[in-house]
Amino acid sequence: MGLKKYIPAVLIFLFATWIPAQSTAWQTYSYPADGFSISTPSAPTVHTDSVPTDAGNFQLHGYLVEGDAAAWYVGVTDYGSVATGRNPQTMLQGAKTGAMNNVKGRLINESQITLGVYPGLSFEAENDTYHFQARLYLVGSTLYQTLIAYPIGKVPEGVDRFFNSFQLLARAQ
Repeated sequence: MGLKKYIPAVLIFLFATWIPAQSTAWQTYSYPADGFSISTPSAPTVHTDSVPTDAGNFQLHGYLVEGDAAAWYVGVTDYGSVATGRNPQTMLQGAKTGAMNNVKGRLINESQITLGVYPGLSFEAENDTYHFQARLYLVGSTLYQTLIAYPIGKVPEGVDRFFNSFQLLARAQ
């Protein structure tokens, strides 16, 4: 389905635009149009990109917080009918493989996870500069990515808080 092309674009953006910013107190931010809420150290910058895949172009809604210690990211893409009948684990593995190839990352660990009844994949990887942790979820036809990137050996506070705060919301139409 071309998911290999999807995650890499996000990670390039994430790493290429890493500019430290002032952090404030953690708050929960809700995005009903994309069906989720997340707690981050400051308000995310929101952007929309068109992501080309073998199955066509799809909109990626990205939510990025750049801080002194890390970059915190949520990406949302709805694949619509293209996801119908596809194996969720195959789609999640394709997204992970694309990310790993793009950043020339070395896989440290991975495991299958769930978010309620929805399948997911958790993994950690490193390249020569950054360590990143990701949790990917396939909710119907929508791929949710939660990612944290930080310099190797400098684990920021709030990693578990960020990942554990991700919640699905009823999508506003």
